[in-house]
Amino acid sequence: MTGAANTGSHRDYVRWRSRQIAYGRWQPWADAAEVRAHLQMLRQAGGSDRAIARAAGVSPMTVHRIQPSADRAAAVRVRAALVGRLLAVTPAVLESVALRRDASGSRRRLRALVALGHPGASLARYLGVPPATVWNLLRGTTVTISAELETAIRSMYEQIWDLRPPERTAAESRAAAAARTRAAQRGWPTPMALDDDRIDDPAYRPRSRWLPASGTGLMPAHAGRAAAPISGNRTGTHRPGPDAWRVPVIAAANGSRDEQ
Repeated sequence: MTGAANTGSHRDYVRWRSRQIAYGRWQPWADAAEVRAHLQMLRQAGGSDRAIARAAGVSPMTVHRIQPSADRAAAVRVRAALVGRLLAVTPAVLESVALRRDASGSRRRLRALVALGHPGASLARYLGVPPATVWNLLRGTTVTISAELETAIRSMYEQIWDLRPPERTAAESRAAAAARTRAAQRGWPTPMALDDDRIDDPAYRPRSRWLPASGTGLMPAHAGRAAAPISGNRTGTHRPGPDAWRVPVIAAANGSRDEQ
């Protein structure tokens, strides 16, 4: 999970812990035997440590350490909060997660567009999804997405990666400025600062940070008007053809800060 995701999870955990202490129910540790048996069942169903960890929202090493190995005894206790996450993972959940895609590349594409000035709400309208879907991706709280949404984000990015958002009104100008400020504060690089060959690699850490980029033109005002959602997931939209707004290049932004 990303740093942003960990921050959100930590806040949730702190609130939950405070409530448990207030009600006299604070038990930070739990017996690992039940979790270990559950993990064994998931492995027999074909789940790997990485798949189980992704479904539970924890690191693969966390799952691995609960089980004994040749050089390590089995864990006796585990964090109670971790127990709940792991026991919630079922074979059906694993199967669902297996059909989803890692969100790293989609998150980088969305952040790069925000760095260019595209507000998250505008990107959500283009994709035909709720704004929260885009915001959770930007923050890093969403770690996997459907294949449909990944394809939609990739298509959108290919269309507008070198186009600035329209700023015809004061409201549009404020929204674009706020998007750039957000990206600048977090060091999100603009599109030309990303390595297209590695953008989908979860381990990729861009060597660039945000710098102003003027693009090569403005996105048409009519772009990205959602027509009808795909499936029941509201991931569909009407998008212009692939050559609708193609223009050459965008100003590069190079620096030294890793991806936030």
